Amino acid sequence: MSLSDALREHERAWHERPLLRRIYREWFALLASRLSVVAGATVELGSGIGQLREFVPKLETTDVQETPWADRVVDASSLPYADSSVANIVMLDVFHHLPQPSLFLDEARRVLASGGRVVMLEPYCSPVSTIAYRRMHHERLDLDADGFAASEQTDPLDANIAQTTLAFYRQRDELGRRWPELPVVEDRLLSLFVYPLSGGFSKRPLVPTAAYRPLAALERVLSPLLPLAAFRCLVVLERR
Repeated sequence: MSLSDALREHERAWHERPLLRRIYREWFALLASRLSVVAGATVELGSGIGQLREFVPKLETTDVQETPWADRVVDASSLPYADSSVANIVMLDVFHHLPQPSLFLDEARRVLASGGRVVMLEPYCSPVSTIAYRRMHHERLDLDADGFAASEQTDPLDANIAQTTLAFYRQRDELGRRWPELPVVEDRLLSLFVYPLSGGFSKRPLVPTAAYRPLAALERVLSPLLPLAAFRCLVVLERR
């Protein structure tokens, strides 16, 4: 399946699934709230169907291939922006797809203005979510990999769903050693069960939309369980 075909399926699911829209709009608002206010462009890598623009109107949308929703084609390992010219790089479910994460971090360090940020929301591999992802998700999950190593993948839909967990949690000392100018200024675990019960973009929803409020309230009460069972994480890097 081509990237555009996959995104058209996402667009169909977006319009058909109000619970999915509710969850993603909360995530979009969270991403928007973490953006730097320094001068420069705010660029989304892997913009998908472009819904983040509802919360960030001046967003520049991009993707690795031409799609109907992207303003321009951008390769994350060779960003087409001048040094210190970008205020924010935003990614939702993109970092774990990058075939050369270290080159992306090199480029982020180059193009971000002082005080600029990389703001990402990604899958997180907790003990519980790792089991669920392996059983129910089509993407590869390798917790023994190097979170910064280049892979040979050429399909933009290929991924190691553990890549974010490795790079920003398990291998954070290596991140600090190689990119001291990009410290993690915030990391936050999210999503115990509401998102997996929604079915995401590809599975059948397991709960009705009306269940969102009580389930979200229950998640807040059970937030101490996030290290054991989180499915998602927010990671914010800031250029120093």
